[in-house]
Amino acid sequence: MRFSRNIVLLLCAAVVTITSIGMNSFSLFLRPIEAGFGWSRTMVTVPYMFGMLGWGAGAVLFGKLADDLGARRVILGGILLMAAGFFGMSLSQNLWQLSLSYGIMVGMAAGACGLVIISLLVSKHYDAKKRGLAVSVIQTAAPLSPLLFAPALYFLIKTFDWRAAALACGLLLVAVALPLAWLGARDPDAFLTGRRNRVGWGSCLPYLRHRSMLLMFAARFSCGVALFQSAHLVALAVSKGFDPATGAIAVGVFGGAAAASALLFGWLSDRYGRVRILALTYLVRGVGTIRGGSGLPPGRGRGSSVSSIICYLIGLSHVDPVKNRLFFRRFLNEDLQAVPDIDLDFARDIREQLILQVYRRYGHEHAALVCAFATYHLKSAVRDLGKVLGLPAPAIDKLARLSEGG
Repeated sequence: MRFSRNIVLLLCAAVVTITSIGMNSFSLFLRPIEAGFGWSRTMVTVPYMFGMLGWGAGAVLFGKLADDLGARRVILGGILLMAAGFFGMSLSQNLWQLSLSYGIMVGMAAGACGLVIISLLVSKHYDAKKRGLAVSVIQTAAPLSPLLFAPALYFLIKTFDWRAAALACGLLLVAVALPLAWLGARDPDAFLTGRRNRVGWGSCLPYLRHRSMLLMFAARFSCGVALFQSAHLVALAVSKGFDPATGAIAVGVFGGAAAASALLFGWLSDRYGRVRILALTYLVRGVGTIRGGSGLPPGRGRGSSVSSIICYLIGLSHVDPVKNRLFFRRFLNEDLQAVPDIDLDFARDIREQLILQVYRRYGHEHAALVCAFATYHLKSAVRDLGKVLGLPAPAIDKLARLSEGG
């Protein structure tokens, strides 16, 4: 059975939404596992660390297998491996078992049936002009996972325990994700006829020495560092005095904001170019990371940026554009010839701290202070000076006329 490329896109998006539960759900499991085993926060994070390492190793291994065998087989095998990992997680009795089941199995499976491989498959079905938006739909599916599944997992953990939630994840993968992938995860016919010309592992080495590839690797590595923060969202909320339910809501909001921004930046990349928009996404993420980790009061957006729901959801603006009926076209419309900018205002008493943190984060060679000097005509200067000195209005008017020789 062959489907149109748009049906393939929707089916693959549904698969990614489910398989992304592998790396996006750990924040909900962290505190219950910590309490159940009596482990420290450092120890309970070890399985997640192995999961990240397994994800990286699996991306390379399964990426090569996808080139050789096609993405379909790799995705189906990855779903089964991830389900087995969650089943093993529900039965784990110690740290090494949890690290093997969740860390190695679920982590490596994320490299086989997660965002990267499925984005690669979908991109083969679209030409360059529409590829950015198509891939952004897949990018949206991954953060939708916590938005959709965090409430259900929290309910299972609260009602039963974390083992029941892990078992439910495995069943969801086998009962829903696997059939959807069987239907939709299909390579285009042109790829199937051309994959006989396989290349060896060493063929990628020249590209790894390319400057652009090294920079992309460093940027992607920074994404991993940022993603690691999401595992502690629930624990962070509890440490700030909120209950675990609020932490689960924070996970969902995190996913919703990421999903909306993926669509926005995907559309922008087709219009303004992928390099500039990619740089903009990293800048927004960097600002959010600095703000979240600094403990400083948040900046406030102003101007046209308050018309963006994305800016509101990720904390760059304090104005709800839906509630206040603001027009998005004021911030972004098809007549603009340049990428819109976002201005932030910060309180004066944290200015010096913020400047130092920006310098430490980006380096002195990549950050600069910009200032503006106001100039006065003599008549305006006399009027403002008279107001500061508290002179009567008639006296100020007379002095202003005299300053111009009147």
